[in-house]
Amino acid sequence: MSPPVRPPIPLSDADQARARAESLDRDKTVSTAEKTPSSTQIKIPIALMGHHISSGNAALDTLVRTAAARNGLDPCLILSVMRAESGFNRSAVSVKGASGLMQLMPETAARFGVRNIFDPEENVMAGARYLRFLLDRFRGDVRLALAGYNAGEGAVELYGLRIPPFQETQNYVRTIYTRYTGIHLGPPSIATPTVTASAAVGDPKEKNPTYNQVIKLTSSNGGAGR
Repeated sequence: MSPPVRPPIPLSDADQARARAESLDRDKTVSTAEKTPSSTQIKIPIALMGHHISSGNAALDTLVRTAAARNGLDPCLILSVMRAESGFNRSAVSVKGASGLMQLMPETAARFGVRNIFDPEENVMAGARYLRFLLDRFRGDVRLALAGYNAGEGAVELYGLRIPPFQETQNYVRTIYTRYTGIHLGPPSIATPTVTASAAVGDPKEKNPTYNQVIKLTSSNGGAGR
């Protein structure tokens, strides 16, 4: 290498101190940025990264990812619920009145500020918010959150934080939970959750209220999809 045209001018003590201070400030900024997660970061265990499913519609997949990021959810969970609820049909309506991609009941839609239940963005965002609410309420238990989504969180609480003993809800939880965990962990071996029904509220003789009776008891907390 040829020598420089001019010899380098040594930094003064003040210049060196200032350079060290600037370097420390840069290091602190980088360290803080690495340790502080974005408010929209999806908190998914590393073991689950890299596994994805699709609705088959790129625009809908993007909407789901946005809803997942805003609510700290795994997009695969939203898509698993959506597939079971509506088969990705934005116009789906159940016999009990649940509507849209996430099959929101009118009461649930109103509860989460939905104005047009068939608008994909409103419907998916509300469904994601409800899932987040249920996961928080049941301390991250996915099966109880799914049971709450189907039968209402009040029904889950009525049975002592167990999956209610309704065939529809039992099948719903088993199907979605098996499919969802299979996405990340491979086909699991999951037994039917054992449920011991609690006594019904208001009538000690009726130990196992019907599905519709519990829905009436918990109508203010009614589930999303039927």
